[in-house]
Amino acid sequence: MTRHPVRAALAVIALVVAMTPLLTTPANAYDGSPCHTPVNRTLSWNGYTYPNTTTKYCPLTSGTIPVYEWSSTGAPVVGYLVGGDSRNWFINQKKSNYAARGQYWNTHWASTMADNGRYGWVPEIYFRGGNNDEADRGLLWQGSWTCWNSCNNIPPWGR
Repeated sequence: MTRHPVRAALAVIALVVAMTPLLTTPANAYDGSPCHTPVNRTLSWNGYTYPNTTTKYCPLTSGTIPVYEWSSTGAPVVGYLVGGDSRNWFINQKKSNYAARGQYWNTHWASTMADNGRYGWVPEIYFRGGNNDEADRGLLWQGSWTCWNSCNNIPPWGR
């Protein structure tokens, strides 16, 4: 049997070239229902006001969604949101504790005001769109709001 080293080398090079995009392109999910429509609000908490705080409306799953005092399902529930559409607004998001609901899980949490007027955090397992452990592509990250590191009293969405 005759070997063809040049053909073999060309076949290996062709295989490497063909596979390069698969090896170098990162996996990238797409959030088809991102938070949207920025609205600047003046928020109040603990006797302080936080003017021009950007909020965004986020599409949520249907049902009653718990709002936790801090970003953990072990935290006390401070209130609820009625979900299923984009009527609820959020301030920012952060990566924090694991939360799961059925087959869905996430370590991203979003800060908001519950329907009863108390601030807290919602795990992004209740957000529409995206994959497991994916942040919302339209919501600001914690620390990007106007009062960060300059407020006299750091509000719940800054912790």
